[in-house]
Amino acid sequence: MSRKNSIIGSTLQLTVAMLLIKLLGLAKKSIIASVCGATAATDAFFIASEVIVALCTVFFSSISISLLSMHTNRLLKKGRESSNNLINAVLRVFVPIACIIAILFVTFSNEVAKVLAPSYKGTQLNELSDYIRIMAVMFVFTCYYLIINVVLETDKRFLPGKGQSFFQNLFVIIAALIFYPQMGVSALLWSFVLAGFVQCVQITWNARKTFKLVKGRSLDEKESIKKLVLLALPLLLGNAIYEINDIVDKQISSGLGHGGVSVLSYGASINEIVTTLVVGSISTVLFSHYATWIAEGNIKRVGDSLQQSLEYLLAIIMPIMVMCFVAGDLVVGVLYGRGNFDADAVSRTTGVVIGYAAGFFFQAARANIVKVYYAFQDTKTPMVNGAISVCINIILSIVLSKFIGAPGIAFATSIAMLVVTLLLMPGVKKYISTFSLKSSLLDFFKILIATGIVGITSLWIRDIISGNTYLQFIIIGSYIVLSYAAFVILFKVKCVKALINKVNIARR
Repeated sequence: MSRKNSIIGSTLQLTVAMLLIKLLGLAKKSIIASVCGATAATDAFFIASEVIVALCTVFFSSISISLLSMHTNRLLKKGRESSNNLINAVLRVFVPIACIIAILFVTFSNEVAKVLAPSYKGTQLNELSDYIRIMAVMFVFTCYYLIINVVLETDKRFLPGKGQSFFQNLFVIIAALIFYPQMGVSALLWSFVLAGFVQCVQITWNARKTFKLVKGRSLDEKESIKKLVLLALPLLLGNAIYEINDIVDKQISSGLGHGGVSVLSYGASINEIVTTLVVGSISTVLFSHYATWIAEGNIKRVGDSLQQSLEYLLAIIMPIMVMCFVAGDLVVGVLYGRGNFDADAVSRTTGVVIGYAAGFFFQAARANIVKVYYAFQDTKTPMVNGAISVCINIILSIVLSKFIGAPGIAFATSIAMLVVTLLLMPGVKKYISTFSLKSSLLDFFKILIATGIVGITSLWIRDIISGNTYLQFIIIGSYIVLSYAAFVILFKVKCVKALINKVNIARR
C-alpha cells in the first residue's frame, strides 16, 4: 500500500474509532443529563473533570507534540535503541514533575476551586475542592500515557492513544447508572481516575514490542531534554494561555445561575464531536506524516496535504453546521431531552450549540494549520496566535454573555477562531514556499453555494413538518445529508470526488 493510501486508511480507521468514542461520549452526557440534570452539583462535576483534564493536556501534550518530531528524526537517523533511550529519559524527568503537580493540586484544592469558580461559596465550594483532589492523580496518568503514545504514533499506530477517551466514557456511564444513587457525583469522578489507570496499562501493553523501560540514567540525553524543553515551553505557554479561555468560560458561566456551567458543557460536547472526530482524526494522522516528510526533506508533500485537508474539512463540516443552525433544538432534544433535562435546559443548550457551530470550520482549520508549525518545530507562532485568540475570546465572552447568556460565550469562541485562523495562514509560506489555496477557491465557492441552498430549503422543510422530535430529526438530518451530497456532486466539487476515490481505494 502506498503512503498516500495508508494515510487515508489510517484516517478512516481513526475516524471510525473516534466516531464510536464520541457517540459513547454523547451517550455519557445524555445519561448524566437524564440522571443528574443541570444542577449545582453537575456544575461542580463538569468544572472539576473538564478543567483538570484540560490542564493535564496543557502540561503534557506540549511535551508529547514536541517529542514526536524529535523521536521521529532520532528513529530514522539513529535507530530504535537511540529513540528508546530518548523516551526513557523524558519519562524520568516528567513523570516526577507530574507527581509534584498532582500533590500541589491536592494540597491547594480549596484555592484552586476558588480560582475556577469565584462565585461558589460554602457547600458547593467544598464539593468542588473535594472533586479536584480526586482528579489530581490524572496528571500522572496523562503524562505517562502521552509520552509512551509518541512511540506508537511514530510507528503510525494511532488507535491506542484514544483509549483514555473510550474508557472515560464507558466507565462514567457505568458509574452514573449503577453507583450514582449511592455515591453521588464522586462516583463519576472516580470513574475518570480508573479510566486513566487502565489507559496506562493499555498503552504500555501496545508499545511492548517497540519500547522497553530501561533502568538507570541516560546522561547523554541531557541535551535532548534541554532541546525538548525549549521546544515545548512556547507550546506549553500557548496551551496554557489558550486553556485560560476555558477556565474563564467556566467562571463566566458559573455566574449565570444554577445550570449555567452544565448547559455550556452539554453544548460544548456537540462541538467536540466535530472538532475531535473530524479534526482530530485528520490532524493526528497527518502530524505524524508531516514529521516524517520533513525529516526526509519532502516539504512540498506537506503543503499539498495541508491544502487537501482544508478542502476536505470544509466539505465535511458544512452540512453539520447547517444541521446545527436549522435544527439545533432537535439535536439537543434527541441527545439530552429526557429525564431531568427539561425544555428550558434544551432551549439554553441549543443557543450554545448554534454559537459553537458558527466556528466549526475555523476551529478545524486552525487545528490542522498549527500541526504544520509544530512539525517544523515552530511552537512560538502558535503560542502568540493562541494568546491573541484568548484575548479576543475573553473580551467577547464577557460582553456577549451579558446580552445572550451562555450562547454568547460560544459565539465568542467562534469569532476568535475566525480571526486567529486567518492570521495563521500567511505564515505557512515561510516554511512551504509552494503552498497556495488559489486552486481550491473554486471548490470552496461551490461548497458554500451548495450549503446555502441546502440551508434555505431545510428551513422551509422545518416549517412544514411536525410531530415527534426523533422523527423530525431523522427527516431534517436525512434531507440535509442527501441534498448536500447531491449538490456537491452535481457541482463537480473536485475534492469530494477525490475523497470518494481515495475512500474506495483505502477500503479495497
